[in-house]
Parts: sequence; structure tokens; C-alpha cells
Amino acid sequence: MFFVLDGEVRLLRRSRSGDDVILQRARLGFLAEASLDQPSYHCDAVAAQESALLAIDRKVFVEALRRPEMRDKWSDHLARELRKVRAQSERLSLKTARERIVHFIETEGEGGEIELGRSKKDWAAELGITHEALDRAVARMERADELLVRGTRLRLR
Repeated sequence: MFFVLDGEVRLLRRSRSGDDVILQRARLGFLAEASLDQPSYHCDAVAAQESALLAIDRKVFVEALRRPEMRDKWSDHLARELRKVRAQSERLSLKTARERIVHFIETEGEGGEIELGRSKKDWAAELGITHEALDRAVARMERADELLVRGTRLRLR
């Protein structure tokens, strides 16, 4: 098991066309939880920036999960991760860039506001749109007074 202490590590696979498909972004959190009970990892882990990780022996981690308090915390963590994945799945089913932007801010931010914490290119990939489409949608939303952009902070109006 790996825990990202600093930086960002991404789990990714390559699509048939050779594009990276980001399955998980880990910042200050566990990485590749779904592989805990598997003999090998099913994707690649790539540091998106300089990162520090804590490596935890898999057998030691599984043994720790036998303790009720650890098992409960792990269950809570997995439930939060599942909710995030479901929100991402819902977001990717939305038709327009605007809908995906609004959904992202509403589900990932607080009170209709978010600190982006990633490049626009990375955000576009996470939204499943091109960075050009993202730029156009953000500009339209700003002109319509639907979105306030201050550096990397975004707020819905």
C-alpha cells in the first residue's frame, strides 16, 4: 500500500489510441486501494510532480485491518472514495462542458467555490473535454456572470 504524503501521484492506463486515462489522483491520501487484495497492480502510477510516498507492507496493512478501529476507518475511507468515483462518473455523463464545470465545482468544492490545484490541461482531461473547450466554456460562463475566476480559485455565482 502507498500513501501520498506530498505532491500528486496518478494512476493511469493507456487507451487503445495511446491517450492516458487517469483513474485516480492521489494527494495526501492512499493510492491504488483496489489492488490491496490483488497479486499485482492493474495500472501505472506516475508522479505528476515531485512527491513523497509512504510504502506500507501489504501483509502488515491487511493485519492492521483485523483491528475493528482500523477496519472502521478503512471502510469510511473507501466509502468516501466510492462517492468521489460516482460523482466523477455522473459528471462524465453530462453533455456540455458548462454542465461538467458546474458539477465539478458543486461536488468537489465547498459552497460553490473551489481552489483548482491543477493545471487547466489536467482539469480538462479530468472533465473529459479538451482544454480548448474548457477555455471557451469558462470564458462564456464569465461573460454570462455565472462564474468568477480569481487565479486558480473558481466561484459559481
